[in-house]
Amino acid sequence: MSKIKVKGKMQRVAVMNSNRVVGRAVRYSTVKGDQLVSYASQSSHIPESTLRACTLAMREAISYFVLNGHHVNLGKFGYLGVHSKQLSAVDYEQVNASLVKSMTIGYTPSVEIKQALASVKFETEV
Repeated sequence: MSKIKVKGKMQRVAVMNSNRVVGRAVRYSTVKGDQLVSYASQSSHIPESTLRACTLAMREAISYFVLNGHHVNLGKFGYLGVHSKQLSAVDYEQVNASLVKSMTIGYTPSVEIKQALASVKFETEV
């Protein structure tokens, strides 16, 4: 069972125009790529050098496909894809690339991740 700690922090809440204690999930450290590869290597009994090469190749492939307009299915993890905001046009002849105002990379979690997230338990940090 996954657990995330919650800690209170005093802050101004503009809508209420007063200071309130707001509970926030504690953010842990960021796991670096080397740590991830090392953990996966130990779990799978695949040499770390082989996993490192595979990881670099997967990163390159994901970048290539996402930046060329595809959504990439990451299995149980979910999907990555390009999302854009653009202006509209009155007719088809006015549609061109200058209507695109911004691009972002979007993540959509899989059903399994959503279900796992729903079962995470929260505990108060003292």
